Amino acid sequence: MIEAPRDLRSPRTVAEVVAGLDTSGEMSRPIPSGFEPLDSALEGGFRTRELAIVGGPPGVGKTSVALQWARQAAASGRAAVFACYEHDEVSLLGRLLAQEIGEIGDDAPASHYTRSAVRAVTRGEALLEEELSSDPLLRSAYSRLDDFAHRLWLLRASGITTSLSELEAIVDDFGSGTILFIDYLQKIPGGSDMLSESDRAIRLAEGLKELALDRDIAVVAIVAGDSSALSARRLRLQHLRGSAGLAYEADLVLMMNEKALAVSKSHSAFDPVRAQEFTSKVVLSIDKNRGGPAPIDLEFTKDLAHFRLEPMGSVVEDRLVDTLMYPE
Repeated sequence: MIEAPRDLRSPRTVAEVVAGLDTSGEMSRPIPSGFEPLDSALEGGFRTRELAIVGGPPGVGKTSVALQWARQAAASGRAAVFACYEHDEVSLLGRLLAQEIGEIGDDAPASHYTRSAVRAVTRGEALLEEELSSDPLLRSAYSRLDDFAHRLWLLRASGITTSLSELEAIVDDFGSGTILFIDYLQKIPGGSDMLSESDRAIRLAEGLKELALDRDIAVVAIVAGDSSALSARRLRLQHLRGSAGLAYEADLVLMMNEKALAVSKSHSAFDPVRAQEFTSKVVLSIDKNRGGPAPIDLEFTKDLAHFRLEPMGSVVEDRLVDTLMYPE
């Protein structure tokens, strides 16, 4: 890991760069997402000094998946900060507990009861201590969460006050090797009112990339689509707001799509049974990867009841819609 100079305008000799290498290698290791074969494709996971962006249509599960990745980073021993402009900390805690229930893999009726108990606790209708004492499955989920809870920070970010400078101040408390999640980029306040929404997204991406470089952290930002995304069957990088600038600034671009929509109709029409199975899958595409191969299309099974995707997926073998090659 290379230590950034205090004054970024001051060049360093090669000898100074070599002297600043981290010989331990501890914080320079990739941060695992916990998803396979995603981590294999990324040669271990997310990396510090890089900006990753995650796009996809509304409701495809971007927040839940990013929260799974944050959970995995914390479980692997790294500090993770989840700054969310859409949900408060208690709502995110409820999702984390639901995800742990899903990780346990209990499909019995007790799982439904436990999820109801979690909802009651997060709504303030029940006390966590009482539910823990009466529900063994919830106790198991809470115990799993407690193993990494001190390394995962949740922030109810404000679209009025939580600016880039505020995010910088927050990550300064954690140091290098941290991973910061932003949900979502366009909600970060700041920028001139004279800028278009696309130009503002570009400025924000530039700021997050600088933040990753200056603080030696990994940044993963969810990005909203533009108006063209509303009618697209499969969202690609060009459907994101400020896509031209995002394509340049981002080191990694991950796009999520419903497989039922992303698979080519000419392909799925021949197998209606498989077409029905597609509704249970999400396609996660590596559209850009500055450190490795792209594009790569992966698929994962939905676990909607637990706000998660099954982390063990596979490479997509079916032909997908690609507006750049054969629009439908």
